[in-house]
Amino acid sequence: MSASAAVDTPRLVETARDPAAPLHEQQRAFTQLVEQSQHLVFGLALTLLRDADDARDAVQEAYATAWLRLSQLRDPSAFATWLKTIVATQCTRQLRRRTRRPEPVEPSESVEVAGRLDYRGLLASAVGALPEGERHVTVLFYFLGYTQPEIARLLRVKPGTVGKRLHSARLRIRRALPPSVRGDFMRVTPSRAFAEKVRLGIYDEYVGEYRFPERPGAAVLVVREGDFLVGISGRQRNVLASLDEASLVTRHYDGEGRFGRNRLGEVTHFVYYEFGKRMGVAWKTDRAT
Repeated sequence: MSASAAVDTPRLVETARDPAAPLHEQQRAFTQLVEQSQHLVFGLALTLLRDADDARDAVQEAYATAWLRLSQLRDPSAFATWLKTIVATQCTRQLRRRTRRPEPVEPSESVEVAGRLDYRGLLASAVGALPEGERHVTVLFYFLGYTQPEIARLLRVKPGTVGKRLHSARLRIRRALPPSVRGDFMRVTPSRAFAEKVRLGIYDEYVGEYRFPERPGAAVLVVREGDFLVGISGRQRNVLASLDEASLVTRHYDGEGRFGRNRLGEVTHFVYYEFGKRMGVAWKTDRAT
């Protein structure tokens, strides 16, 4: 949480629990408290439970408890610490429930389930070990679904800072994961909203052939296949997803194309990056696809 956000916390707490304030103002203040703190508490829950779905449930229950008990908080400036205590309590309860009521697993599924749980634990440990700034943007982007511009506004940092932190976090996590699961790290899949825009033709302006001047034989085709955008380069085919209005990324997030336009607003090229490193510029040709 930034210093400016921390300054707002006591005021928001007082408004959220003020019985004389209109209910919508109380709810709006509490919503702001949630937005400011969710990356902190989700990161804690993920580290303790080692499972993203369980972490979301614990955080949701914790916020419900916090809303009901907000009047009991003596020091409004200690909201984040107080909330973390509630989250830790919820996580402890979930862990106890796991121990008491283990879910039945068919023998044929036991190896697959064990592998999935192990992967979740490894990933949670890797996220928990990140430096604070990188951990915050990772939780917000990958687990809570915020876009990079939204994260920048929420954390009150520059959009470029968010991108750099995400890139650094991905490299750290990949290094921390064993080779057997490293390739599955943070797969990016198109959202429903993105797929609907593709179906409606909104992203057709990106469709076309792109060539790198320094590598004339290396053409990249972007085509629409139903609800999907697909990037084709040689024998490689990658389903594309969107980070924002100007970037398309591959499913494995190794590659990212940041598109540029001319003065008429037409898509003319993209700058290609791999793991944040600029690899070259590919210009759109007149070839129809």
